[in-house]
Amino acid sequence: MISVIMMCTIKEISGGVMNRKIRKGVFETNSSSVHSLVISNEGREQSEFKLNKDGEIEIDFRQFGKDERIYSSHYDKLSYLITCLYYLSGYDISDIYDKWEFEQIQDAVCKYTGATGIKILGKQEPEIDHQSQPYGDIKIINVYDEDAVINFVFNKYVSLKTYCD
Repeated sequence: MISVIMMCTIKEISGGVMNRKIRKGVFETNSSSVHSLVISNEGREQSEFKLNKDGEIEIDFRQFGKDERIYSSHYDKLSYLITCLYYLSGYDISDIYDKWEFEQIQDAVCKYTGATGIKILGKQEPEIDHQSQPYGDIKIINVYDEDAVINFVFNKYVSLKTYCD
């Protein structure tokens, strides 16, 4: 199972002084009410990516298995999205570049970093635990929302957690 962990910063004003509380994780509820989570852009970090001579970000697949692990680096989070696209492309690396979702991710990441593109190396074997493999689309974030992609990859308060229930 894979989930997104957000470390929320809650600001309170008491007596004219602003206090900050950091809460890790996201609560779950069986309530039928609707909840919203707003991720502040304050957590966005400068890109960790080094660009190749053509100005591209080079990324490879990873193995996101059943082990309990938290992925927080920009590389790991972008690699997760690219690995998801491998499954959505019928297990063919060359077809990833034709996916509309890839274009959305690439546009957002390149706009944020100044890169000219994303180059998938394809040296590592891609793996996402069978219970978490995407079918139809990437559900963990809205790849059609530029801010959601940028926050997922570059916000220090957003991490990816893998585990087996």
